[in-house]
Amino acid sequence: MNIIPLQPHYQYRLWGGDRLKCFGFHFDEPSIGEAWTASALKQGGSIVSAGPYEGMTLQALYEQAPELFGIDAPEFPLLIKWIDANDDLSIQVHPDDELAQSLEKEPYGKNECWYILDAPEGSEIIYGHTFESKDALKQALADGNVMTGLTRKPVSRGDFLYVPAGTIHALTKDLCVLEIQQSSDTTYRLYDYGRMETSTGHTRDLHVEQGALASFAPHLDYAEPVLRLDHFRKQLTRNPYFFVEKWNIEREESVSTDTFRILTVVAGSLEIDEHLFETGGTIVLPAHQSFEVKGNATCLVTGVSSLDKQKARIGIDLGGTNTRVAVVSKDGRVEKQFKFKTHPHLEMEATLRTISQAVKRFELEYEIEHVGIVAPGPLDLKRGTFLTPPNLPNWHHQYLVEPLSDLLGLPVTLENDANAAALAEAKFGAGRNVDSIFYVTVSTGVGGGFVYKKQLISGAHGSAGEIGNMIVRTEGPIHHTLNVGSLETHASGTALHERAKVRGLHDTMTLLADETERNKFVDSLATGLVNIIHTVDPDMIILGGGVTAAAALYWNQLQDAVNVRVYPHLRGETKLVLQQLKGDAGVIGAAFLA
Repeated sequence: MNIIPLQPHYQYRLWGGDRLKCFGFHFDEPSIGEAWTASALKQGGSIVSAGPYEGMTLQALYEQAPELFGIDAPEFPLLIKWIDANDDLSIQVHPDDELAQSLEKEPYGKNECWYILDAPEGSEIIYGHTFESKDALKQALADGNVMTGLTRKPVSRGDFLYVPAGTIHALTKDLCVLEIQQSSDTTYRLYDYGRMETSTGHTRDLHVEQGALASFAPHLDYAEPVLRLDHFRKQLTRNPYFFVEKWNIEREESVSTDTFRILTVVAGSLEIDEHLFETGGTIVLPAHQSFEVKGNATCLVTGVSSLDKQKARIGIDLGGTNTRVAVVSKDGRVEKQFKFKTHPHLEMEATLRTISQAVKRFELEYEIEHVGIVAPGPLDLKRGTFLTPPNLPNWHHQYLVEPLSDLLGLPVTLENDANAAALAEAKFGAGRNVDSIFYVTVSTGVGGGFVYKKQLISGAHGSAGEIGNMIVRTEGPIHHTLNVGSLETHASGTALHERAKVRGLHDTMTLLADETERNKFVDSLATGLVNIIHTVDPDMIILGGGVTAAAALYWNQLQDAVNVRVYPHLRGETKLVLQQLKGDAGVIGAAFLA
């Protein structure tokens, strides 16, 4: 028997129930909140249930037969749990490896992920918060109103979420999940609804000081694309601690391992080398083996990621609303990212520290060979400073490159955000097959960038493409930085939002559905685009930014308005297209500034 089946260890939890029986588990005890199906922890180790190693604990097997696992780690690194949240779980956070070793003398922190097994309609989890800083978080905890700043995220059956250490989170009532995590049971409770532990009659301990120290503040929202590996396997995550794949088995498949895998059947039944496993079954597939699997089953398969660091580029998009820190592949694909609210009313140093925290997390996995950062203009690229970006008034004339480079210990390249998006679209997006493109972003502000033969044209003072201050009308709202009648004060997302608010409308989409308002917007934007065509004569103008989400309302009208304003011989010659890279253009361009 090459495979190693494991039997679960059941854990009582105050918030537990008996719904794990629906997934094939058998127990008589009340309030079972967790079934640990692959654990080497002393407080609940798994036992091999059949085969030559029957009766051994997983930890003993790991110590005595390391060749079965094919890794070099002092302790077995993973823990797999089935969780029945029969009530809301505490608001909690987990430490990373460094903090766990420092505070708890434990080898591993607790990065984890959830696969949603069952969720009633309308279910949500708590994932992140809106507190701007550690001080704001600590004050909310001290005042007992931390719940007011927590973020809820909708979930449904089959969803998958990675929860990095440092993320404030909680499962909510009536969810059942499969949790894959590092081998740690360290949890810092920040809030627990005042519940009493039945065995003691006292409220459960909180760990506010440790939890605040461990928490991301501001919250770092993690994202990673799902990758299809072949016809039956998808990669849900690959991080420095483990990888998780989803296998949909519908016929016989051949699989092989380099290092060990833990396979968990989350639905259906599966036959491996003629041994049958139903929902709830967890099996170790030893290293350097081949297996035949068949049946009709959905499985989650996990193992330990390679410790070999890949070379990578980091792109940082410091926007007026959000900041993104992303790992970008050599072919211009965002592999993973952290995002957080920018909070430009705070000191810029706080934002740079949060950027540094995100980059250092990625350095655990990648060898960083370039860091590029883009920000709203105008900028002084030679000195690496902001000048007077309209949407970041608190940061005017502040240095950006030098302090960030000092924090990271890496060289940093700075560019205007619209220029970087233009470079990305020219290299990897809508403009990859033409010689010259002008990119226009219509978002919080209005910006632009010109790329000729895949080279960014920055101008003598780094301000080429700064079209937001271009005058397109003779009147308009007063702005502390921009000209009266400028394109940005008439056609940006901010301008549309302000007009919608004055009219008592909910959003930009509703405003642009009004013919009069749409005509005003199209007239201003078309005038700006025509000025670009008559100035640099690009092959293509690429329109991007948040306002393009409503493009269906105005696109044909905009094209017509541009055509009637240009010289007759230019009508139809400059293609007007929508961006292809969408929200990723800024970070992709940033990653390729050098």
